Amino acid sequence: MIIVRDRKTYKKYIVLGTGLGAYKAVRPSFFGGNLFPHEEEGTVKTIAICDSKGDIFWFESNYLQVIEVDGIKISEIDLGE
Repeated sequence: MIIVRDRKTYKKYIVLGTGLGAYKAVRPSFFGGNLFPHEEEGTVKTIAICDSKGDIFWFESNYLQVIEVDGIKISEIDLGE
């Protein structure tokens, strides 16, 4: 089990899984119409988490911090650094 903490509120959650969303939006530009459309694209890295009530939320990964893995605090795990 992986426990994460919201970087702003410090509330703890259990990690259920991860996801990656990609998007691309195209719309006609004001002057060029469909000849020179406005394009926007990107990715969204998300994590499915739940709280102590079992309610499920999706968070962007950069808003969370891992604090515990399988009952071991992340600071106690030797990563060889």
